[in-house]
Amino acid sequence: MSRAQGQFTIIDYNDALTLTGFIGSNLAKTQMYNPDNGSYSPDWTSTNMVLTPSLYIIGTTTDQITSANVTQVKWYEGSSTTAITANTTYGLSGTKSHILTIKKNTMAGLPGMDYRCVVTYRDDSTGLTLTHPITISLSRVVNGSGIVDLIVTTPSGNVFKNTEVASLTAKAELWRGSTVDTTNVTYKWAMMDPSVTSSSSPGYDADFGVGWRKLTDTSGQYSGTTTATITLYAAAVDSYAVLKCCAKDTDSASATYNTKFYDVATFIDNSDPIQVVVTSTGGDVFKNGEGSTVLTAVCYQAGEEIDSAGTGAYTWTKYKKDGTIDTSWGTSGTKTGKTLSVSGSDVDTKATFMVVVVL
Repeated sequence: MSRAQGQFTIIDYNDALTLTGFIGSNLAKTQMYNPDNGSYSPDWTSTNMVLTPSLYIIGTTTDQITSANVTQVKWYEGSSTTAITANTTYGLSGTKSHILTIKKNTMAGLPGMDYRCVVTYRDDSTGLTLTHPITISLSRVVNGSGIVDLIVTTPSGNVFKNTEVASLTAKAELWRGSTVDTTNVTYKWAMMDPSVTSSSSPGYDADFGVGWRKLTDTSGQYSGTTTATITLYAAAVDSYAVLKCCAKDTDSASATYNTKFYDVATFIDNSDPIQVVVTSTGGDVFKNGEGSTVLTAVCYQAGEEIDSAGTGAYTWTKYKKDGTIDTSWGTSGTKTGKTLSVSGSDVDTKATFMVVVVL
């Protein structure tokens, strides 16, 4: 029996193969700016931000970005149609000039910046040329001495691949102004888990709420679950895993302190034999409460679709806009079936539909 899981995403399907990908960064995606002294942390002029794209064929685990099938890689700022070139602000490197190095604090005066990597891939089996865009969002937080923010990063990356990576880490830092606060800060971690449907469910913790399972140190699964850095082992990840950190500063009893802060990190397992992709007949946008769509869980193994007849067990769970599970949706908070009908009444501002598949 095999188990895999997925959640709703938008993919451009065509007659050729389907591509997916992500952009990794060597630094936190949130840059802290302190107007008191005009400092940035991290300061990209002294420690450059490096963005590295990865490209995969759905159902495979080989990164295609440096393969001969990738004929072109271009980078863009936000919605700009002018490709980035190497200059004093940006550097391009790698076999396909696919690695973007940001050498200046490009978000000065901006709340954030999107960088878009457009990869051109030639499909040998059909002779077609596919264009696949990948986007990463960076943000700038303006901090004074009294502003606090929790930032979770994955220093060694977030992808498990075959047996090459035994474990990865997520690191939480509580920023106070432009410095990291390490005095009297406590940490705990949870994993998104649709089986946690009430306060009586195993692993429930009031600080995380339903839909999240509090983690404890478990051999071969997790360690450091009460520290700033948690270690996650490959056996703990089915396709992907979302971790949430809760940090509490107990320096004093003032309103500024003794407050809980949260941030999340996502890990991906590209070595799982089964991958689940959720397709939508009606896109991912409803307007004014109007709209409908049918979600379908499509399972792939070794690049081929399996279980097209839907003989496996498909269990859907809905997460509300605040990230908690909707326990009143469906039967005890779940619905079953390879396909799922969603109407405007199912979506209040935002909803995420997770499916767990057992074949």
